[in-house]
Amino acid sequence: MINDNPREWSNLLLDVLWAYRTSKRDAIDCTPYELVYGHEAILPAEVSLRTVRVDGQRHMTSEAYQEAMSIMNLDVEVKRAHALDSLIKQKRLTVESYNKRVRKKSFKVDDLVWKVRLPMGHKDHFYGKWTPQWEGPFKVTKVYSGNSYSLQDMNGETTRNINGKFIKAYHPTVWEKYAQNIQKSFPEF
Repeated sequence: MINDNPREWSNLLLDVLWAYRTSKRDAIDCTPYELVYGHEAILPAEVSLRTVRVDGQRHMTSEAYQEAMSIMNLDVEVKRAHALDSLIKQKRLTVESYNKRVRKKSFKVDDLVWKVRLPMGHKDHFYGKWTPQWEGPFKVTKVYSGNSYSLQDMNGETTRNINGKFIKAYHPTVWEKYAQNIQKSFPEF
């Protein structure tokens, strides 16, 4: 529709909004129109075809119609409360699903960590796709609130504070462990 005439989108906006507001949402288990007005929208086709619902309202007196609407308005509060409960439940399920995949990282003073190379995604012309994404190891020298850390490289040079999402635990390689064991066994070397 819009692909044929992209400049005519404003003419279709009312129709799109009507379709959106009168279609049922799984999250709230009803239509947005129903939450606002207390009953389902009467579609133009129902008026022209004179459906049972429309004919029933045509033969009502104004007092009977007002009483029917006030009864529906009482039900609206129940529907809104139910919709709110559904949204809260769905939000909780989304949070639980997300938190299953998130691993909490926390480091202590003197932990060894890798630090991401900034700017992220920068590739060296010489190494290309083999450009290292992490640098280090660094030693954590201070832990701040808000998952922020102060780091020091192995030469004793302090770096600026960095957020915990940009560091990860450093695990020495087999050869580094081997070299450390030899150094402990033979300190004179």
